[in-house]
Amino acid sequence: MSSESLREKHRRKRAAQVLDAAEALFAEQGYEATRIEEIAETASVAPQTVYNYFSTKPNLLMELALRHVQASLPERRAYMAQLPADPREGINGFEHLLARQAMRHLSRECWRIILSAQYLEPGGRAHRTGMRLNMLIRRQYVRLLRIYQVQGGIDASVDAAVLAELIVGITTWNFSRFIAAPSMSIEDHLALSRPHLDLILSGMIAPPARQGVLAGA
Repeated sequence: MSSESLREKHRRKRAAQVLDAAEALFAEQGYEATRIEEIAETASVAPQTVYNYFSTKPNLLMELALRHVQASLPERRAYMAQLPADPREGINGFEHLLARQAMRHLSRECWRIILSAQYLEPGGRAHRTGMRLNMLIRRQYVRLLRIYQVQGGIDASVDAAVLAELIVGITTWNFSRFIAAPSMSIEDHLALSRPHLDLILSGMIAPPARQGVLAGA
């Protein structure tokens, strides 16, 4: 058992080295221009090791995106601990945080691959990782929406899981438009989503006076 544990620890360490190397090379020369052999050389492993761990370059990129999302969770939790009183501002601010985090380590080119890779091989590894990424964001939105429901900002009768799925669908579509347009800023991206979010939330948000009464109850 000890031997197996050591092997698994060594495997995780080498996988992390590969991800670190890939991140650096993708940032330096772009995703398409980077070859697996270059990633392996930078990570000080054999090319076959990269293939053994990730099978394909898209799979490697999807794992890199998942690693970034998991590392971003504390910052998202901190945001939710101090949400603006207005749910619309809270959701818009959360989208701003997600966009900044997405662009912090990965380029638009990488995100285009990430969004498309999960559909190129239905049921494959990239697809499963993409579903996991979406699931993480949906869960965070459910948590955010339920906080507002407890505070009285959003109607308690609304199904938070369904609303979260709708919001994620719209914001993901607008994020895809953002990464497809090199000149579009994060603020432009948010401006695309804001009218859609306002329409979805119409009738679900309690008036400010009512919010204050419920929050103080």
